[in-house]
Amino acid sequence: MSKTAILIGYGGMGRRYHQALKLMRIKVIAICDKKINQKDKNNFEKETIFTTDYRTLSSLKADLLCVASNTQSRFEILNFFCRLRNIKKIITEKPLSTSYQNCLKIEKMIKKNKIRLIVNTHRSYSPNFLFLKKIFEKNKEKPSTIFINSPCAGIGNMGSTFFDIAYFFFNTKPKSVVGKIDKTGTINSRGKKFKDPGGHGIISFNKNKKLFFDLSENTGLPYTITIKSENLEIIVDEINNNFILKQRPNNMKKKPLYFYLFKPKITKLKIKHKFDVVKMTCFSIREIFKKKFSYQNLDKAISVMGCIFATFASSKESKIVSLPILKKYHKIKVNFA
Repeated sequence: MSKTAILIGYGGMGRRYHQALKLMRIKVIAICDKKINQKDKNNFEKETIFTTDYRTLSSLKADLLCVASNTQSRFEILNFFCRLRNIKKIITEKPLSTSYQNCLKIEKMIKKNKIRLIVNTHRSYSPNFLFLKKIFEKNKEKPSTIFINSPCAGIGNMGSTFFDIAYFFFNTKPKSVVGKIDKTGTINSRGKKFKDPGGHGIISFNKNKKLFFDLSENTGLPYTITIKSENLEIIVDEINNNFILKQRPNNMKKKPLYFYLFKPKITKLKIKHKFDVVKMTCFSIREIFKKKFSYQNLDKAISVMGCIFATFASSKESKIVSLPILKKYHKIKVNFA
């Protein structure tokens, strides 16, 4: 018998979930969205249930719940389905919630009800990024610094992606954040009511590892991710499928790191898959159905949200904010899209 899913939200990301579920041969048995039209309905099977209120789906059982609605709505949706306990696997979009306080509540309800939850930061499961990690491991190198240069896609939206990537490569916890939130007031592409500004800053991790991020509203070029260790540097232009490896020559590796007058060996890496958000979402769906499951993704997602709200706190108070964030910052609320 094929697996079934309920889909909450049918905007841009919801449509991608629908395509991903199709690729995974998972049948969508119900969909909730306030603005779904007849043309959209024609994309589903005739027996599919359509509703504008997710609470009408309380008696419905499915193998998977996909939450692709806006961030503000996710807390109540997760709370509702967790209390029902008739769906044991949930994938939700990022960022996790609009406040750190609600992130902790989500963690408590998910673990209390023994529900599997994955936040769709699919790069942790991506063959491309697993491949990059193996390059460092094979060369006995440990990434120590990551640089993010991105147009403003929001500190909540893309910040959650980039901060998650830092966790993935560093394998250690962050210690502090210093940052500035962009004040240009650019209207969010998803509507005026949403607030997800850009920003820049530094996240210091244990073991002297650092993430430098710039998501300011003064560039429109595709984002790049640069991951560096002592002798390796990988530059990722993910959207254009361009992954470049730079290496110090072997004869330079015994010399101090301040010897830099040389030509590095440059290799264009052959990646495992092209940039495709639909297929990349499949990685998260595949992960949630594996036999072995842990809350590592959820724990990491909550810590990432701590970094995001710490950036807002640091910007407001003009100081370095230690992690995990103090309780006085738990109520900082941002209406991410």
